[in-house]
Amino acid sequence: MSKSDITKARIMRAAIREFTVRSFCGVALRDVARAADVTMGAISYHFGNKTDLYRDTLACVSVPYNAACRAALQEALPAGDPVRIVDAWLAAPLTHWRDDSVATGEETLRFLNKMGYESPELTRDVYESHYAYAIAEWTDALASYFPGMRRDDWLWCFTCLRGMYFNIIAHDDFTLWTLPRIRDKRAALSRLASDAVTLLRTYMPC
Repeated sequence: MSKSDITKARIMRAAIREFTVRSFCGVALRDVARAADVTMGAISYHFGNKTDLYRDTLACVSVPYNAACRAALQEALPAGDPVRIVDAWLAAPLTHWRDDSVATGEETLRFLNKMGYESPELTRDVYESHYAYAIAEWTDALASYFPGMRRDDWLWCFTCLRGMYFNIIAHDDFTLWTLPRIRDKRAALSRLASDAVTLLRTYMPC
């Protein structure tokens, strides 16, 4: 990596930490500059303003995220087991992450979890352009086991599943519903996958 690339990656690493902890509105560029140990001019040079920094960082981490999810999916498909498909997808950023230059898989999941609470105007188009295609591959693979489900039902199911999934990963930062902290996240994801498929098997289209 060039010196410029190293600086840019350091800024994005700091941005992920700051935005995850404080949210978009709670972060000032000077907070990111201080955390990254760079000047405000360096952030302006590489990213422009805070919105562009957020959106560029979100787009950047989509590359290793999608690669991990797609690799895990391809490994799981031959088994022909929907539980394994769901489990592989959920755990992919923990089991198949290959690029820590900007963030680890778990750090990325925490960032994406916080993204869900941000304004749709800030995140929607980046999410749709950089994440939706890989998610579509996963839902298509799983939908083949439940042919009676409508597309809208899949969207609802996936939204609920994703919310529980992100909250499991982010659980170190807060206490969910006054529950104790989740010590074995990998086991929790596997249980979530199994329970999700059990519920899907009870689905009867109208």
